[in-house]
Amino acid sequence: MLRRLHIENFAIVERAELRLEDGLNAITGETGAGKSILVGALELALGGRGSSEVIRAGAAVAMIEAEFEPPFRSEVRDLVSEQLGLEWSEGDALTIRREISAKGRSRCFIAGQLVNVGDLASLGALLVDLHGQHEHQSLFHLAAQRASLDASGGYETLLGAYRTAHAEFGRLDRRREELAEAARDFESRLDYLNYQIAELEEIDPKAGELSELEAEEARLANAEALAEAAARAHALLYEGVGEDSASVLSALGEARRALERIAAMDADAAGMTEKCAELEALAEDLAFAARDYGDRCEANPARLEEIIARTEAIRRLARKHAAPGDLEALGEEPEEGLRRTLTELTAERERMERDDTERREIDANLAEAQAELTKAAATLTTARQGAAEKLARAVRKTLARVAMEKAKFEIAIEPAAGFGADGADRVEFRLAANPGEGTKPLREVASGGELSRTMLAIKAALARRDAIPTLVFDEIDAGISGETSARVGEVMAKLAQSHQIVTITHHAAIAARAGHHISVRKETRRGRTQMTPVALDADARLEELSVLMGGDSAGQAGRDLARQLLEMA
Repeated sequence: MLRRLHIENFAIVERAELRLEDGLNAITGETGAGKSILVGALELALGGRGSSEVIRAGAAVAMIEAEFEPPFRSEVRDLVSEQLGLEWSEGDALTIRREISAKGRSRCFIAGQLVNVGDLASLGALLVDLHGQHEHQSLFHLAAQRASLDASGGYETLLGAYRTAHAEFGRLDRRREELAEAARDFESRLDYLNYQIAELEEIDPKAGELSELEAEEARLANAEALAEAAARAHALLYEGVGEDSASVLSALGEARRALERIAAMDADAAGMTEKCAELEALAEDLAFAARDYGDRCEANPARLEEIIARTEAIRRLARKHAAPGDLEALGEEPEEGLRRTLTELTAERERMERDDTERREIDANLAEAQAELTKAAATLTTARQGAAEKLARAVRKTLARVAMEKAKFEIAIEPAAGFGADGADRVEFRLAANPGEGTKPLREVASGGELSRTMLAIKAALARRDAIPTLVFDEIDAGISGETSARVGEVMAKLAQSHQIVTITHHAAIAARAGHHISVRKETRRGRTQMTPVALDADARLEELSVLMGGDSAGQAGRDLARQLLEMA
């Protein structure tokens, strides 16, 4: 709810502060006193168009600040805290400020933090709806008109079903495009994958295989030298070399026997005998192992050639599939990298084959989704047509109560260019204010007073579902009689039960309905014209209403008439 509007150096206002209350707030004053300046200032604070021309003569900067009190809608909290990322507690008042310099520069603030004018306008549209001779009117926009109709209809389930169908159709349509793009090189890519996979599967390197092959290659390449070395090792250990050279086993045998003689004389030396016997057994085992190794070291040119070919095949594939800079890493254990590559290529081939199957099925699925979307759109259109007639009747009924009984109001529902996020309908509110005229879109209605009363009628019909908390009506009573103004006052008073209403009025019958009455007065100070809003107490209000009725504010008769009007309200 708008609690305070502070204005500095705007138009003829040097400094002024307007305080508002819940319910219906009436702003009155003589013609030319500057009532609409308040609305213009509020419009500017809410992100409306502004220029240096609005600055009071002689001032450098115009400033308008509006303060709103909680509670706030979730959309306001999300915009300020989540989307804009501003520091603000939803339990605190929310202040917005607009400054315009003499150079035409504009600065905007939300909760004391600098934002751009677009952000300010987005927030302003959630806080206040201005109706009258200004541009900041939410129901001028087709999207807002469609949303208002949908809110009045109460068919959220149908709208949700349509949106679900629309999202599914969009998903399938995008998927079809993706598959069509992938299909452009499907055959060549699949052939490439099949070739690469076949090549890798043919080699099929096992983990650690390359190291084993390299070791075997080294043995086969040096088989003769290895056999000779193994034979010499066996001879040194078991047979001896030369006529006068004893083998290691013979020497260990003699040493063991000598130690046995020592142990026979000194029991503490028995351990040396045991250790020598162990060495003798180890030497014998080692000698036989060397002999067996030498027997295996036979030249096998065919096997060597096979190993060289296998090793080169693995390394060639490793180089082929290595990413730039990975050759060294793959060289350490390339078979692992090749198996990983095989897994990746196989997965890609399987994905392509699945996509190919999906590609053959996508058109049927898309056609089914389109049928569901068309059905949901048609159901939604039917619901909207029923809601449109119901809402239009309610608006026309209220229009008749506010001296527009001959006005024609209708809600046109026409096919849109395609399936949008909210249906396949173009919803537009249309009005013909006078007999014989064709209906026109609301934004083309010339008369501000007629437009304001139409907006009032629409808002009255949407009262329970309209989420914007503050409604401002400027000159809503233009061109209407006293009896009609009384009816307008009744409509506004009822609307004020669910919204904060601010109305600029010339009619006492409307002002008398207000719970809070403000008079705008223009005076001259130090040779300059100044506009000041004044909140009226009970006595001052009687005087103001008396003037509005065309009476003498100083006369008792005028005050009595004003008092009767208040009692009737």
